[in-house]
Amino acid sequence: MRELEELRRRYRPNPIKVLFVGESPPARGTSFYKGDSGLARYTKLSFQQMYSLPDLAMADFLHGFKAAGCYLDDLCLEPVNRMKASDRRATWKREVEPLARRLEADSPRIIVPILRSIESSVRQAAERARLLDRVRSALLYPGMGNHWRYVAELSRLLLELREASALPLSFL
Repeated sequence: MRELEELRRRYRPNPIKVLFVGESPPARGTSFYKGDSGLARYTKLSFQQMYSLPDLAMADFLHGFKAAGCYLDDLCLEPVNRMKASDRRATWKREVEPLARRLEADSPRIIVPILRSIESSVRQAAERARLLDRVRSALLYPGMGNHWRYVAELSRLLLELREASALPLSFL
């Protein structure tokens, strides 16, 4: 996990304009910032569609994601996706305060939960950090056949954020 956190930090923009908050790194060892997860692939596809870009290499997308002021953090910094549901929910509750401290320190302009089931935990953390007004509605996670709905939802959000000048007019 330390290696993944070091990789994540390399892609951390300063300032963070749009903070996406996932549930946790996957237990199988894939990572958004290694570019080998479904979340990375479908997020890249959303940015390509929204900015009318040709197919990008994952490394180029990740650098552009950072340059646009976007960052992905997780509610839980350790994998929870193989836990029993009750243990998973208990872990979410324990991780609200650490996320609140990170939100307070980072003060992102926009906060976007990625996974509807963690939205209330992300909102609790944002409220503790006095940033509740910056939280958008959660996106549907792109797993279990929902990838096209995720791409459509994220593409609409990206357009809205670009029109509100929260994202740059061009990508890369």
